[in-house]
Amino acid sequence: MQSTEITFDNLGETGTLYTALLRARFHHFIESLGWNLPNVRGLEFDQYDTPESIYCVIHEDMKVFGGFRVTPTTASCVNASYMLRDAQLGLLPDLPADILNVPAPQDPRIWEVSRVFIDDTLSSRERMRVRVEMGLTFARLAKDWKINAFLCLTTVSAALLMRRAGLKSTPAGPRFEVGGETCQAYHLTVDVRDLRSHAA
Repeated sequence: MQSTEITFDNLGETGTLYTALLRARFHHFIESLGWNLPNVRGLEFDQYDTPESIYCVIHEDMKVFGGFRVTPTTASCVNASYMLRDAQLGLLPDLPADILNVPAPQDPRIWEVSRVFIDDTLSSRERMRVRVEMGLTFARLAKDWKINAFLCLTTVSAALLMRRAGLKSTPAGPRFEVGGETCQAYHLTVDVRDLRSHAA
C-alpha cells in the first residue's frame, strides 16, 4: 500500500492512476452513497477538479483504496473558488450557506480537503492502514506546500474515524444532511508523532 500525490504537473506519469481515482470516487459517492454529482462514463468530477488541486491516492498498483483532494483557499476558476466558500456564498444549492461558523478564508496557507473516501470493501484493519497513510500524507503536504491549516468537508462518521487514526479534527460549522449522510466542516490538524504511534 502506498500514497501518491497527483498534480497536473505530473499527470503525464500519473494519468492512469488519476482516472482510477475518479472511478473510485464514482463508485463511493454516486453508486454507494447515492449522491447527485457530475459524472461521465463512470468518472466522478466537479468544477473543483482543476490544476490548482492536488489529489492524494492510497493504492496498490491501479487498485485505489482511498483518497482525497486538497485545494488552496485562494483558488479561482471561472465562477468557482473552493467548495466551502462557494457554499457560503450561496452558489451551491445542495449545501447550506451557513456551512462554516466564520467567513470562508482566502489564505495561501489554508487549504480545503474534500472528496475524502475509503474503499468500503476493506477490512477494519485495512481501513485503519488507509487512514494512517492519509494522515501521513496530510503531514507531508503541510510540509511540502507550506500549509498551516486544513478545512475539511466530510461525513461525521469519517471524521470520527480520522480521529481514531491520530488526526485531530474540530467542528468548523453545523451538521447537515447530504444524500442520507450527516456531514460537517472541520478544522483538521496533524500530529505526526500520534500518527506514527497508530501506524506502529
